[in-house]
Amino acid sequence: MLAEKDKGADIDGKSVAAMADRVLPALTESIRLLDRQDPAEAGSFRNTINVAIEAATHARKGEPSTTMADMTRKITEAIVAA
Repeated sequence: MLAEKDKGADIDGKSVAAMADRVLPALTESIRLLDRQDPAEAGSFRNTINVAIEAATHARKGEPSTTMADMTRKITEAIVAA
């Protein structure tokens, strides 16, 4: 179960990219696990992540920065890969 996972996950990194290299695969695996246990809840979780991405993207005026667009793409890929 997801609740049984270690609460002390190590996401230390010297850069955002280094942290993303640890967090995004964990996100993918979490969704895969949730999908096996409760596919409807996994869909809801994916939707929640997409809403958060949209809110963060639209909070800025104008086009998202290259960095924001790249991170959005990576997160989207992580949740779709599950």
